[in-house]
Amino acid sequence: MVRIKQRYILFNVLYPGTTTPPPQPSSQTPTPSYVLFSRPSPPHLNGRLLLSTIRSTIQSLFGDHGMSVVQSSLRIMYFSPSTSTVILRVPRAHFRLVWASLTFMDTVPGPQRNSAPVQCVIRVTRVSGTIRKSEEEILRQARRDIVRAKRQGREDEEEDENMLQGLLDKNKAHRPGNAATLRVQDEEDGIIDLDDEEDMEDISD
Repeated sequence: MVRIKQRYILFNVLYPGTTTPPPQPSSQTPTPSYVLFSRPSPPHLNGRLLLSTIRSTIQSLFGDHGMSVVQSSLRIMYFSPSTSTVILRVPRAHFRLVWASLTFMDTVPGPQRNSAPVQCVIRVTRVSGTIRKSEEEILRQARRDIVRAKRQGREDEEEDENMLQGLLDKNKAHRPGNAATLRVQDEEDGIIDLDDEEDMEDISD
């Protein structure tokens, strides 16, 4: 008996149409662009609706033949609305056909039948022969995003401390003598532990 060989496409659904952040006070740090792109999926979007959209895209691009060669194996194995991460099972012989269809997929259906579609961009991050490899890549991406957020937070805190130190130095220049000396202590020494350093090495690979 011949075993049917599959491929697992791991991809993220990005939503560039919603990347315009609301006005923020000047005292607040602007939201990084990568956070704006990596938004949760709309509440109405589920695995069944997403799979139906993928099938429609394959049908429109490759016709009945393209749909027939992938229909038997095409299945969503994992879908996380909070991270917009998807693992799609496809036949090994035709995974590039599905990959091409994902590249041309630029919308998902709206919440209602007559509502406008939601703009999106599909970013394929890995194609593997086993679902375990795709799951490991999901964990690696999560660690990378955590390290990236920590790094962004440290940079923002350093900017705030430099600004505060500049104001204190200016205050001392205007009030010499017995004026009380204020000191800003750096509490972020050694904030990067060994786990974060390993994660940062993964990013550079």
